[in-house]
Amino acid sequence: MVNGFIILFGLTMLYLAATSRIIAHIRVLIVQGFLLFLICMSGSEHMNWLNIAFLTIETLVVKSIVIPAFLYRVLRKTHSNRDVAANIPHFYCLVIASIILLAGFLLSNYYISSIKLISPMFFGVSAATIVISLWLITIKHKIISNVIEFITMENGIFLLSLSVAKEMPMLVNMGVLLDVFIAVYILGLFVNEINKEFNDLEVSHLSDLKDYEYND
Repeated sequence: MVNGFIILFGLTMLYLAATSRIIAHIRVLIVQGFLLFLICMSGSEHMNWLNIAFLTIETLVVKSIVIPAFLYRVLRKTHSNRDVAANIPHFYCLVIASIILLAGFLLSNYYISSIKLISPMFFGVSAATIVISLWLITIKHKIISNVIEFITMENGIFLLSLSVAKEMPMLVNMGVLLDVFIAVYILGLFVNEINKEFNDLEVSHLSDLKDYEYND
């Protein structure tokens, strides 16, 4: 059952790479948060009640509800519905993301299968998620898209930590969660200011801000 949830998590990254609709990207975050909750609960017999409560809040509440709701609010204010100016067409994005995901499976089964502390399925999908997220950040032009891919990358890191140990340190979880929440909040404010100034959310406008400051 856990492997099925992990495979579904990996497939969400393919959907993220294939679509240009930003609202669909936010929905991917909701699905990923729910899948992470199911993955965590599948190994809950090895955890105490405090870890279970914290992981439930982190995955089901913050990742699936709070952060997507905040991004929905930013999306409504900026009216940025699609990211159609990517450097690579979305069909090729899907093909490349599929290759990365397949490579994650193959490499993890080949190199990680001999290490007992790390599950190849966990490691393969999480590593592929991190790589796909970083790659999408480099080719997307909308700032809000980069924010979403930053969150999917953190979800991949979260899944990777699950592959290393069944019971994660509480302080590490809290630190990662706090960093992500603050980063999303600050980036949301940043997106609003960029949209007010330029009525657009292209990453290229960041260089315009730099040039304007230099000329002053």
